[in-house]
Amino acid sequence: MTLFAVWMAGFPVLGVIAGMLGASFRRVRQVLVWPAAVYSAGVLVYGLFAGGPNGSAYIANLDVMGVAVVVVVTVLSLAPILSARMRSRAPSVVATIVMGLLILSFTLGLAPWVPAASSVLAAAIAGPPGKAEGLPQQEPLEKNAKA
Repeated sequence: MTLFAVWMAGFPVLGVIAGMLGASFRRVRQVLVWPAAVYSAGVLVYGLFAGGPNGSAYIANLDVMGVAVVVVVTVLSLAPILSARMRSRAPSVVATIVMGLLILSFTLGLAPWVPAASSVLAAAIAGPPGKAEGLPQQEPLEKNAKA
């Protein structure tokens, strides 16, 4: 198995595992909101200034369609933040589907965004963090004594 195959399949598997953990633990859901956006911003900045052949900028060598796809994938990586604000998993689910289709269509060009897409997948599976429920409230002792 090549490193490329491990990269393309391994990160989605990690995304599913992290999403399943997040479904059970609120703290994990809170953490899953940020990695996709941070990673995607890092890849975008790296692509703007380096990353291409001969030390040239990766994005500078793209045509208009390539730049548009990179911008769309970068914006879609913000979906977990929107999901947390809306308290709905719908933005993350839609972003996961669109990012998956784009990565399948432009596999080599978007391979650096696979970890970001996997983070969005994890956030979609886990759902939004929601509010803390707090400690359970006890009834006053007088009510318990009368019963």
